[in-house]
Amino acid sequence: MKFNKIVYTAFTAALFSTCAAYAAPVTVSGGTINFEGQVVDAACSVATQSDNQTITLDQVKTSKLATPGQAAGQQHPFSISLEDCDTSVSANAGVTFNGQADAVTATALANTAGAGAATNVALQLYGPDGQELSLGTASSTVTLTDGENVIPFSVDYIATGAAATAGYVSSTATFNVNYS
Repeated sequence: MKFNKIVYTAFTAALFSTCAAYAAPVTVSGGTINFEGQVVDAACSVATQSDNQTITLDQVKTSKLATPGQAAGQQHPFSISLEDCDTSVSANAGVTFNGQADAVTATALANTAGAGAATNVALQLYGPDGQELSLGTASSTVTLTDGENVIPFSVDYIATGAAATAGYVSSTATFNVNYS
């Protein structure tokens, strides 16, 4: 009798484990993945790390932005990297930046920081040649080499209209690469 009870218990345990092994599958929502890309017919492609950059500028004292048109004098470098370049297609590359222009200094990017924003401050871009680069204007070019290339730029705070007041500064620019 004890033997039958052991066999029955083992049989019941095996039956329940078999049923558990055949339980209905469970599916749970896992999230969303966005895929983005672009096919281009150009001398180079823009490297992924250059596509959506965030450039963090150093803090600047208001005393460095006391006069309209005065740049802070602390240009912050950034670059746009190009890859897979073929100089048989184009020999040079430059960039055109676009964005919301400042109401007073139309060549510079407006401060769009919103609440708590500094006033009378914009962001001035500088091209590969170190000269001021106006929005909507093609930068000076760099000579391409086959493979990877880097186009250097910089950005600085600039006073607009009157002396700057303290606060946050932010802006967004888009860019196009120009080949020649």
